[in-house]
Amino acid sequence: MDNMLKEAIDFAIEKEQEAVDFYTDLAKKIKHKEIAEEIAKLADMEAGHKKKLQAIDISDPFWTREHKNQDLKIADYIVPEEPSAEMNLQDVLALAMQRELAAKRLYTDLAAISSDENVKKMFLTLADEEAEHKNYFERIWDDKVLSEN
Repeated sequence: MDNMLKEAIDFAIEKEQEAVDFYTDLAKKIKHKEIAEEIAKLADMEAGHKKKLQAIDISDPFWTREHKNQDLKIADYIVPEEPSAEMNLQDVLALAMQRELAAKRLYTDLAAISSDENVKKMFLTLADEEAEHKNYFERIWDDKVLSEN
């Protein structure tokens, strides 16, 4: 594994750990049990990303396959509040969608500036996984928030 790829993976691991820490801390602050459980699930998902990154074997064909996600674009139009213990489900979902969208954009931007094709493919794969997380929260939004309004 070349040095550039190692640095890219280390950077991604650091960002995933930041997400784990953020969502773990937020879940502890939320007073509503159902919402705290959803946030804890996200922390677990991000921890899973970190484990995947730590186990990367760049020669694995997984990194060279095409990845496509349908983007519902709900997160593009939501402005979340600062995290607080009093957040309702809508606020928590908005925050989670925005964080996942930011992670997707980070990995997409890193792919765009990567000259190594393997690094580029790795970042595009990570961007796709972050998009999957955003879509997960958009589906909850669609099922629970939009159906209640």
